[in-house]
Amino acid sequence: MRLAEDLFSQNIQTLIFARSRRSVELILTYLREQKASNLDKYATENSHDVRGYRSGYLPGLRRKIERGIRYGNVRTVVSTNALELGIDIGGLEAVLLVGYPGTIASTWQQIGRAGRGETPSIAVLISTAAPLDQYLAQHSEYLLSRSPEQALINPDNPLILLDHIRCAAFELPFEKGEEFGKAAQSDIDDILGILTEHGTLHNSGNRYFWMSDRYPAQTISLRSTSATSVQLQTQEELIRITIGDVDRASAPWMVHPGAIYMHEANSYIVESLDLKEHIAFLKKTETDYYTEPRVQTDVTLIKVIDHANVYGAKKYFGEIKVLSQYTGYRKVKWYTHEQLGIVEDNLPPTELLTMGYWIAIEESTVEALRSQGLWKDDLIDYGPNWSLQRNLARQRDDFRCKSCGIPEAGRSHDVHHKIPFRTYMSNFRAYGLDQITEIYKIANQLDNLVTLCSNCHRRAETAVRVRTGLSGMAYLLNNLAPLSLMCAPSDIGVYSDPVSQLAEGQATVVLYEQIPAGIGFSQLLFETHDELIVRAFSLASTCECVDGCPSCVGPGGEMGYGGRNETLALLSGIISNQSK
Repeated sequence: MRLAEDLFSQNIQTLIFARSRRSVELILTYLREQKASNLDKYATENSHDVRGYRSGYLPGLRRKIERGIRYGNVRTVVSTNALELGIDIGGLEAVLLVGYPGTIASTWQQIGRAGRGETPSIAVLISTAAPLDQYLAQHSEYLLSRSPEQALINPDNPLILLDHIRCAAFELPFEKGEEFGKAAQSDIDDILGILTEHGTLHNSGNRYFWMSDRYPAQTISLRSTSATSVQLQTQEELIRITIGDVDRASAPWMVHPGAIYMHEANSYIVESLDLKEHIAFLKKTETDYYTEPRVQTDVTLIKVIDHANVYGAKKYFGEIKVLSQYTGYRKVKWYTHEQLGIVEDNLPPTELLTMGYWIAIEESTVEALRSQGLWKDDLIDYGPNWSLQRNLARQRDDFRCKSCGIPEAGRSHDVHHKIPFRTYMSNFRAYGLDQITEIYKIANQLDNLVTLCSNCHRRAETAVRVRTGLSGMAYLLNNLAPLSLMCAPSDIGVYSDPVSQLAEGQATVVLYEQIPAGIGFSQLLFETHDELIVRAFSLASTCECVDGCPSCVGPGGEMGYGGRNETLALLSGIISNQSK
């Protein structure tokens, strides 16, 4: 932020690249607030000297901002990769990259937005705390010495193939039995039949003719496999107006009821979301917080395509179903990022049929870690006195939540360990115990127990969360996977399960594509498994934190533990001898 302010104060036209829509709006808001509080440093009071630019803005607004950049009226613009290429914005004097863009190609393309003439220019890549940024900060040769990547896409993805055939039919009628790329003939016939049923094509004799009155390429999104969007509407002077849109798949987590949606550095609260009508209604508001969605995910197996034994584990590649349930959102304070509270809510679950790559840890690897006290993913047996102590704690607390005061109704409240049971398991000798089996005698004492309702219990568990080796490995792999792919971090999802049905009950980490039917990322991760594991171990072993942080295995809770040692032990157990 300081560098951006300095460039603006010197009237240097600057383009700031951020990696997400939210980051664009946060940086834009900070810059405008700083400008408003330091007007004496700047030559103009016009807040529109600083603009945002991203998908979701209406086309008319984007064209206006582009003109402002070309003519020099806009001195600072904060953008996603939407301004990376394909748009004439002239030559800028400075470019700031807030975090690694995700690919070498994007890095050089974004840097190249400055200094197109003979005048001096500057480009700065600012490393964030993200593991991918930290890995590149330690291995700069990867960025500086490698050639740009080749884009990876699966043209036989059903949704991509559908759009290709629509565009091809618009140009020239299809004939029955005609081939298209390497797609199976049965798939082509199915798609032609679907388009005919919907009136897009007309079948006459052996040929399929274009019938729709719309140009097909206009409905194809370059950012999503779905062309369906949700319109964002608000009210100004008794008139409903549309201020932007989001793709249908992103709507449940971006514009759910209660969400704070940022648009041109203005805050809007989402009052309603109608997924059937594809409309979200927003109301302008002033807040000191933004929101982050909370989502529960479950993964089930459809079909294994390939598998192979690897050191200490087995790797898989196949078709999976990902069920995501939005359960509420967090309120996060501006600047400090302090969590202000959690709001419980529910929207209908969303189902994603996609491709995944997963690693199943061998039982011998788990047993070796368990014997060293470095495996924390086993289900906890709270001991023979747990039922009695739990009921005594509820009676002592008058069957009320000690946090919010709500009484029990319909179901018993939870009983929470103030000091996590796992903490005693890791340090049982420090508590004067000779055997780990005696932990329950101290851990289940009433002064370590408190009665909480389910909502307050979830918040308490977050605060004392103990990150395990499995979850730490999942965090690392998810953040480093884009280095092997030409994709954004948001294109890859992650799921870990100590007892997974994807691998006959073994502990498993799954990386899956956030794109229906997948476009090839999972297969490439399957093929580069060894390289990914080595990178994860290298980053975790060289991080300077004590026990986990956002730059390596992820943070623990406010009072929790990061699990860095457990993650390193697990990764070491599945790195091949040749790589050690």
